[in-house]
Amino acid sequence: NLDLWFYSYFINLSENNTGTFLKEFFKEITRVGKSSWYLAISIIGFILLYVNTKFKFVEIKTDDKFTKLFVSSFFYILVVGIITQIAKHIVGRPRPNYTDFTDVFNFKFLTLESSFHSFPSGHSSTIFIVSFILAASFPRLKYFIYFLAAIVALSRVVVGAHFFTDIVAGAILALVSFKGLNN
Repeated sequence: NLDLWFYSYFINLSENNTGTFLKEFFKEITRVGKSSWYLAISIIGFILLYVNTKFKFVEIKTDDKFTKLFVSSFFYILVVGIITQIAKHIVGRPRPNYTDFTDVFNFKFLTLESSFHSFPSGHSSTIFIVSFILAASFPRLKYFIYFLAAIVALSRVVVGAHFFTDIVAGAILALVSFKGLNN
């Protein structure tokens, strides 16, 4: 089982000095996946551009382009976040630290318990929707952007908050949402 292998590998990694440093590094990296950062950035960016268009503090030729980017980013992140939360409540997969590895089907469908909201990973769906937005805006950097998103998503496995398949599902959910919202 791929999930069990990743979980065991990163749990055992903490036992040596290099692993401790790596765990601490990923604890900081995992914060980058919080949706509140990106929702705040999109709101603040939109407000700054709106105020700038009213008072003309700075002349920006692509004002409308940036306004659309901030508004659409807010909408995309919000939609992905809502879909992710609904899926978490429906599926009810236990987080790694609440999993009984003898009974791999220990799901609590339709639950409100946060210890059973592992699938899909919200940090992963957030960071991947942001990466798809950025890659569409800066296509020359897309592979670098995807790499950074994968590192943030993997951090959720390293810190023990999710299984590997949770982050894969978060990435797929973000991709499907991005494609669906762009049609």
